[in-house]
This record gives sequence, structure tokens and C-alpha cells, in this order.
Amino acid sequence: MAAQSSSPKKNRASGCRKPIPRKNPRPDTQADLLKLLKILDSLQAIVYVADMQSYELLFVNSYARDLFGDIEGEICWQSLQKDQTGPCPFCSNDKLVDKNGQPVGEYIWEFCNTRNNHWYRMVDQVIEWVDGRLVRLQVATDITERKLAEERVDHTQEELVRTNEQLALLLDALPIIPFTRAGDTDFTFTYMSNTVKEITGYPPKQFLDNPRFWLDNLHPEDRTRAVVDLDSLRAEKERKSECRFQLADGSYKWFASNLRAVRDGDGGLRYIVGTWQDISEEKRKQHESEQRLQQIIQADKLASLGQVVAGVAHEINNPNSFITYNVPLLEDSWEAFSPIIREFTQKHPNKMAGHITFAEMAEDMGEIITAIKTGSDRINAIVAKLKDFARLDEATPSKLVDINKVINDSLTIVGAQARKLIGTITVELAENLPLFYGHFLKLEQVVANLILNAAQAVPSKTEGTLSLRSRYIERLDTILIEIEDNGRGILPEDMDHIFDPFFTTKRNIGGTGLGLSVSYSLIQEHNGRIGVLSRPGLGTKFTLFLPVDRRESPLDLHPTILCVDDNPLVLGLLKSFFVGVQKMPVELMKSGDEVLRFLEEHPEVDLVLSDIVMPGIDGWQLLKSIKEKFPLLPVILISGDTTAPQELKKQKYPPDHFMAKPLNFPKLITVINTIGRQRL
Repeated sequence: MAAQSSSPKKNRASGCRKPIPRKNPRPDTQADLLKLLKILDSLQAIVYVADMQSYELLFVNSYARDLFGDIEGEICWQSLQKDQTGPCPFCSNDKLVDKNGQPVGEYIWEFCNTRNNHWYRMVDQVIEWVDGRLVRLQVATDITERKLAEERVDHTQEELVRTNEQLALLLDALPIIPFTRAGDTDFTFTYMSNTVKEITGYPPKQFLDNPRFWLDNLHPEDRTRAVVDLDSLRAEKERKSECRFQLADGSYKWFASNLRAVRDGDGGLRYIVGTWQDISEEKRKQHESEQRLQQIIQADKLASLGQVVAGVAHEINNPNSFITYNVPLLEDSWEAFSPIIREFTQKHPNKMAGHITFAEMAEDMGEIITAIKTGSDRINAIVAKLKDFARLDEATPSKLVDINKVINDSLTIVGAQARKLIGTITVELAENLPLFYGHFLKLEQVVANLILNAAQAVPSKTEGTLSLRSRYIERLDTILIEIEDNGRGILPEDMDHIFDPFFTTKRNIGGTGLGLSVSYSLIQEHNGRIGVLSRPGLGTKFTLFLPVDRRESPLDLHPTILCVDDNPLVLGLLKSFFVGVQKMPVELMKSGDEVLRFLEEHPEVDLVLSDIVMPGIDGWQLLKSIKEKFPLLPVILISGDTTAPQELKKQKYPPDHFMAKPLNFPKLITVINTIGRQRL
């Protein structure tokens, strides 16, 4: 038989086959064999006996004769196979005897008969024939149906594998993150798409191995709601929500979560199928849209304010003018009448007027008149600010301005009031500053307003300090005015609103929320910028950038991080992270020797990240120099030196944060966001 394929199950003997010895049969053996053949003849399987040397078929059972005809006495490979010109190449003769020609056991294999295209499972064994010789007994069971079933299963499995591969490719190509979660207590992830790596930076394995990994990286404000959403699927069919998830680089993205429950026959939660979709861009656009809407609403309010401000001035100024003009008369009258009233009170100490005695009136009237005058002046000031705020833009500035004179005149106006609140005021004005075209009075108003804001922010007069500086930045062709205090600082949640009209944290002491808003508008008229660096509990620095040249657009400035390290590899990694990943401008320096000069020339730098161990000036010396010159400028020190944490305790000026090398970049960005950046 020439088989198309075979799969041996037991002994495979190899080597040259020797002739099978013949011997006279024993009566009992012959009788047993005849019984065996009679049994084999009744089997529903192909059974035949073949001579192991001549391949002559000595016995063929009824089942085989029905299939192949009366083939006893013929050669097996000629009768049972089609197109076979010689013994089958994998005939079992050699596998049933050892090298000495002795039987070694049965041989089981599978083959396809080319005569009827059926598959058979063949069991071969050496038996003793009626004449005493050893022959091959073969029993072949038809396994065609099984083979076809296996082929169908294999084909189905191949199709399933291909389908799964195609589905996986499709899911990985989609801009969503598909996943499944078990319906257990922890809602364990059972599948996570590879897309999660591209979108979040985390491989699927981290979600699958740690049930809390997902929850720990959710924004703290979203965690409770996310757990409630999952738990609600025990009763609900689906749930949609939005949450913020922290990426591998430390930033957060908004994701839309779509969850659907899959239940078992009893209605219990079997598992959850879900998707996440990055909606950060949509959120950003929505936020911008809301901001634009608010700006439109605000612009409409301001337009309305501009229309009514004349009426407000008329309605308020007229009665207030009566008060203002008559206060001096009231003062003069009181000065004339007070001796007469005091003399009267001596004669009539119990005389009453308006529920108070004349003596009490004589004592308090001076303060009452002063309070009326102060209130009237404040009404005039508020109306003036409203007029400034609602004014129409004026023409381009046309007069040359000396910025040092602006600062000095501002101090003349509000200096006395500021010195009542601040113990130390220092003024450092650079000489020979270039003149530039601007509105002197408007700039004076801005500086005076910032001086008063600083004075009001200082909690204690004895410890309060205020510094005013002017200088010229040749690189930007810009004059700088720096107004820095050591007051309470501005809270992070207020930083985005300090220039909004009517926003104030001092409403209980008369704040209108117009001072900084007006100042911002006035600086914009000069195509300048206002920088604000504030550290709660440490103080605030306002920096006015006023371009010397006439220009049509504001200065293009962005908060910048200065990285200092003598290792070019570290600088390269920092630049790749900040610029490539975080889209944050950075400047790089290999030494700390020129850092102070660099900071003087680059006021947009709002954070210094420096190594400690460097040639020349080391990180500790650099930290001390920066804090003495720029007390509000944040400094983060980094080092691979294991002794650095112990040195921290010895420093007079501790860094704002210390991080060991190698850097944990997600943690670094979290630290930077916590410290806060300069607003420009």
C-alpha cells in the first residue's frame, strides 16, 4: 500500500530485513489461527494477511473483498493501491522485525488509500501462519469521517486565528482603547488593546497585572465617580462618562468612557465590555469656546458699561461734587463753631443732640468730617477707574517717556500710603535707559496700582519688603519694570483670573476688581506684556515688558525652564522631554558660572533645574546665588550622588525640590505643575 501520509504510534524498527524462517505448523497453532481468521472475517474493517517477502495476500476478510474484490493470492500493493509500481515506500515490514528478523511488536499508522481516497488507521502485527512462517497481519479502520472533521476543525481554527488577527489589527488601528473587565469585585481587566500603549504610554500588561493601576492613575477628583460607574453596571445595561487619566509622562488627558454589561443566564454581571476615547482636544476646544463665549458676554457688558458710564458719572459725580465742594465749608464752619460748642457743653454737660451729648459731638465731629471727605474722594476714584476701563482705544502713543520718571512720580503719588503698610521699600533704577513712545500718565497709573497691590499683600509692616527695579534687555530691545513683594502671594486657582474684569480677592475691603484689568489693558496698548510670578506664602513679582521700538504686535515671550548640567546626555534627555513631549521651551547650560547673567538677560525663565555635582560653581553655590538675587525663582536640584539628601539639611537656602538621578520624568512634571509657572 502506498500511503500519502502516515503517523506511527509505536515501535519503529529499522535496518535490513532478513528472511522470515519457515517451520512446520503445530496442530494447536493452526487451529487457533483459523479461529482468529474467522473472527477477523466478521470485522467491519479491512483485514488481510500478506507474506512479508513476496507481498502475496494470503487472507482477505469479507469487508475488504466488498471494497476491493477477490484479491487473495495477488500482490498487496498491486491490489490495494492505484498507480503503485512497487512496494509502498513506507511499508511496515521493516518496522515489525529487528535486525535479526525477530518480531518486535505492533506498528500503528494512518494513511490515505489512493484507490478509494479513504483514510485508514492501520494496525500491523507479525503472526505465525498456518504453514509456520511469520506473516504480516494488517487491520485498517476507516477514519475518513474523523479526518474530515479534523480538517474542518483545523480550517475553522485557521479562520478563527485569521479573524482574530484581523480584528486585533482593526482594533489597534482605531483611535479608541477597547477592553474587557471581569464582573468580580475588583472589575479586573481581562483584555486591553495595544492601542493603550500609543495613547497613554503604558503597556497593556500594567493594566492586566495590577487591578488598581487604572484607578491609581485616575485624577483624584474622578476616582469615586469611576468606581460608581462600574458598580452601576450590576443593575444597568450601559454607562457613559468622562474622566481624566494620568499618562506615563505625568500629564493628564480626558477620556470618554463607554461601558456595557454582559450578563449570564441568571442575569448576573458576567463581564464588562468597554472603550476609552481620547477627548482632550474636544475638551480644549470646548473650553476655548466657553472662554470665547464669556469674552463675548464680557465684551457686551463692557460695551453696555461704556454706554452708561457717562450717565453713572453724571448721576454719581453731581451729588458727590456737592459733598466734595461743601466739605471745606463744613470744615471751616466746624473750626469756627467748635469753641462755642465746647463752651456750651461746659455749661450744659447733659444737653443732647441727635441721641448724643454735645460733648461727644464736639469730640467726634472732626473725625466725621474727615471720613466724609475720604468717602467722597473714594467715590471719585472709583468713577475714574470705571471711565478708564470703559474708554475707547486711543491713538498710538506719540510722546517719549522716561520710565524712571514714571516710577519716581508713582512713588510720589502713592509712596506715603505704601510706607504705612510696608517697612522696607528699595528702588533700583538703571541709568541711561532709552526713551520710548508711550502714555506717561497711563504707565504711571499701572505702576501706582501695582505698588498699592503689593503694599496690601504684605501681612506685616515690620517684615514687609517691596522692591522696584528698572533695566533694559538689549536682546529684546525692551525696558523692564519689576515690582516684587514678600507678601502672601496669589493662590494657583486665582492666577488665571487676576486680569479678569471685576475679579478681586479684596472685595471685603473695597476692592473693585478693575485695577489689574485696567493695568493689563494699558500695557497692551503699548504692545507690552505683564509677567506674574507668584509663590503663595513667599511673595509676588510683576514684570512689565515695554518694547522700545514701535511695533504692531506684543512681544512673543513664553515661560522657559533653564536646565544646567555638565553631562550632554542628561541635557539632551531633558530637552527631548520638555520640548518634544511637554512642548515647554527650555534653555540649556553646561556650567553654572554664567547662570546669574543669563537670568538677568532672560526674564522669561521661571524655573531652574540644575545638577549638583558640576565643575566650577556647584549646585549648592548656584542655589544660594539664585535665591539671594531672585528669591521667588523656583530651583529644582538633581543629583546621582547618594550623599546629596544629607547635604540638604545643611543648606541655608534649600531648593524648592530635590530629585535623585535617574530622573522620574512623570514625577518631575508633577513637581513643576505643583510649584507653578510664570504667567506671561
